[in-house]
Amino acid sequence: MSKKINYLCCSLFSCLFLSACTKTTFEKDILDGSSTAQSLNPVFNSIVNDIENQEVFRNNLQKCPASSSPVIQTLFPSTSDSTTNACEDNQSKCYQLCLKNDAVACYFSALSLQEANYKLPAEQLFQRSCELGVASGCTNRAAGMLNFTEHLTAEQKKCIFSTFEKTCDWRDPWGCTMFADQLISEENTEPNYKKALNALNYSCKYGEDDPACQSAKELQKFINSKLKQK
Repeated sequence: MSKKINYLCCSLFSCLFLSACTKTTFEKDILDGSSTAQSLNPVFNSIVNDIENQEVFRNNLQKCPASSSPVIQTLFPSTSDSTTNACEDNQSKCYQLCLKNDAVACYFSALSLQEANYKLPAEQLFQRSCELGVASGCTNRAAGMLNFTEHLTAEQKKCIFSTFEKTCDWRDPWGCTMFADQLISEENTEPNYKKALNALNYSCKYGEDDPACQSAKELQKFINSKLKQK
C-alpha cells in the first residue's frame, strides 16, 4: 500500500528540488491539455463523465486542501479490507464507494485515473479524498497545485505551505518531505533549516527504500551542506 500512497510526489519532488519544473499556463488548462494519451478503457471514461455531473466535485479544485480537510485524518487500513479489495479488482465499484464518502476509495480512484492519464479528474478525486481526511490525498493535491499552476498567487502559496505543514503533522512521509522543501525554498527569505530537518525525521515512515525517504535524505544532505557554510 505504501508504494501506491507515495506514487505522485516522487516525480514531483525531484522536479521541485532541482528547480527544473517549467509551468506554461494555468492549472486547468495544463490538466485539460495533458490528456491526449488517455486510456480507452470504457470504465474510466464512464467514471470521468460521471465526475463532471457530480455536485460534490464541482469547482472543488478551487478549495485549499488544508482548510477543506478535517481536523482528524482518515487512516488507511493496516490490512486488506473490502475497499482496498474493490479498488484493486473493480474500478467502477471503487468509484461508487467514493461517492458514498469512502475516503480511501476516493484516493485509490484518483491514483487509477492518474495512471490512465486523466489528470484533471484525478486531481478532483485527490481533493475529495483530502476533504474526507486522507493525508496523502491532501499532499498529492498540493503537489498538483505546484506542478500544474503558473504564477501562483500569494494565497495559493500560503495554501500549499499550510497543506504540507498539516500533512506532515499527520506524519505523511511525502507531506514532511515537501514541507521541508517549502521551508528552505528560494522564495523563503529566511529558510528554516532546523525546522526542515525536524520535518524530515518523519519522512522514512515506510522504510529506507521509500521514495519519500530517499528524497528526504538528499534534502538532508543539501541542508547540512548549507549549515556548514555558515
